Parts: sequence; structure tokens; C-alpha cells
Amino acid sequence: MSVNAMLSAIGSGDAVKQAVGIKLLSKTNDAQTAQANVMLQDFAKSQQKISAAASATPHLGQNIDVRA
Repeated sequence: MSVNAMLSAIGSGDAVKQAVGIKLLSKTNDAQTAQANVMLQDFAKSQQKISAAASATPHLGQNIDVRA
């Protein structure tokens, strides 16, 4: 169900449609929040791996060798 359909159900005069629309909107919001949390945790893990790799080779990428 699309967000527009949920919002229109909330705005309708029917109490059952309003309750279902609000519940679906809440569940959608919860799912998006959970997905964002997973994404941020994965990003933090990736940053830790990058930092660990950078500390293992502290001079990597500081000098560039150019050959003619």
C-alpha cells in the first residue's frame, strides 16, 4: 500500500479506515527506522575496517610515483 493511500485513509471519515491507515503508516515508519539503523551500523563497521587498514599502512597514498 502506498503512503498516499494510507494518508487518504487517515483523512477519510470512516473510523476503521483511519485506524488501519494509522497502523499501516506506523508499521511503515518502524520498518524504515529499522532499515536506517542497519544501514548506519553497517556504515560504522565499514569505517572501522577502513581505519584499521589505514593504520596498518600509515604511508599508503601519501606519495605518488609518476613515470614518464
